[in-house]
Amino acid sequence: MAAHDNWCPRDYRSVADLRGELDRFEDAQRGGTLRTTGRWDAGEILDHCAKITRCSFDGFEASVPLALRLFASVVFKPRLGRSNMKPGIKLPKKASSILPSAGVSFDEGLASMRAQLARIEAGERMTVPSPVLGKMRHEQWMLLHLDHCRLHFGFIQVGE
Repeated sequence: MAAHDNWCPRDYRSVADLRGELDRFEDAQRGGTLRTTGRWDAGEILDHCAKITRCSFDGFEASVPLALRLFASVVFKPRLGRSNMKPGIKLPKKASSILPSAGVSFDEGLASMRAQLARIEAGERMTVPSPVLGKMRHEQWMLLHLDHCRLHFGFIQVGE
């Protein structure tokens, strides 16, 4: 059975949706009913999503060849907001700065994710170019992050 056979993505339309999901994850963690079905544990998933969000404010270390950026900006950028991300993409070693930190705990990943959401709620704008999609408006970044969280949070299961 592939790791994504138990993938259950949920739909997020706002930062409030993400905040609610984080609260749900925290309650399940405290109650001992939180589990994951993919390669990463919940702390790693939250840490990774927080790092991508932080980079959209502060900048990315990695770069992508121009040909791939042009292709992605024409093919994928127009699809933002359509829940297109699917499991199975492996990031190259060059992208280590956005991979989960070694040994990151659930509480650390949760705090990091909440800190990035707080930046959005405070009105800070994400305008840094994407290493893959190129120049991005804040609204495009929001669509990307909602879909990225949909992808990864789909591996976090709450229940008995």
